Amino acid sequence: MNKYFCKEKITIGVSVYGNLEATKNCIEAIKNSLDGNYDIILVDDCSPGNDEIKNFFLDLKKEFKNIKVFHFSENLGYVESVNCILSNSKSNKIIFVSNDIYINPYFIEELINISDIEDRIGYVRGVSNFVDNNMATHNISFKNKTHFNPNEVAKEIFLKEKNNFIEDKYLVGDCFLVNKELIEKIGYFDCSNFKDYFGDVDFSLRAKALNFKCILSKGAFCFHHKHTNFEYLPIKEKKEKMQRRQYFIAEDWARFKLKYKFPNNLVFPGINRLNFNEIKNKVDKKKVVEVRDYSQYLS
Repeated sequence: MNKYFCKEKITIGVSVYGNLEATKNCIEAIKNSLDGNYDIILVDDCSPGNDEIKNFFLDLKKEFKNIKVFHFSENLGYVESVNCILSNSKSNKIIFVSNDIYINPYFIEELINISDIEDRIGYVRGVSNFVDNNMATHNISFKNKTHFNPNEVAKEIFLKEKNNFIEDKYLVGDCFLVNKELIEKIGYFDCSNFKDYFGDVDFSLRAKALNFKCILSKGAFCFHHKHTNFEYLPIKEKKEKMQRRQYFIAEDWARFKLKYKFPNNLVFPGINRLNFNEIKNKVDKKKVVEVRDYSQYLS
């Protein structure tokens, strides 16, 4: 499997909250996927443990020529992690990767290919074996595939679905490419309202409101190690993490309702039952979301 060679500079950003083994697999996949003109930005979101993630990231400075490592002194969450990557990139194309996502050269090539098709494309994401919106357009089953190796599945999908894309209803932000022009027009993820959830959805709503296209590439497949960021934990810690997750979802949903003027008593109906065309019309098109300075966390 040949690596994708980057002619135009791109940034690969990875954010992590625990799970050293999955993180190592994620980084190994990046090393095996691309070469050429790229840099890498790594964010350790105050992972539990004895700085094992931070130290692993710092050791990678010996392997990567262009690398920045950020270590948050407190758990700031997904939205701040994404913003740290987006705001510290000098590239026109930025690919965000969660640490339980394992990319491949075909995935990178097709994301970049689709992102260049039209000027008004704001972001592109691909398909995977697990995307938690449960939509058939996003989720690929291995059952009907010739191969079971994720990279071979990616190749098969790439050859079959190259240049095939649809407009996305909303962003599922586990792994995606952002064109810099979008950030210049709408700003960053809204960390004043969201910590871990709905920040990606809000970002896509603001993009659509300013007539950027939000794209799902059917030819770009990456492997998602489902539930690995829970399953590696001891039973008690796993239960506590799941409880925190439910709390943060409820908290961010409350803020989403407030921002987009939903009734306070509206119970979350599920992401696919929201009327995104209606919500898009509530976006303040004049507001650009600024970003904080993360230089204090640079290691």
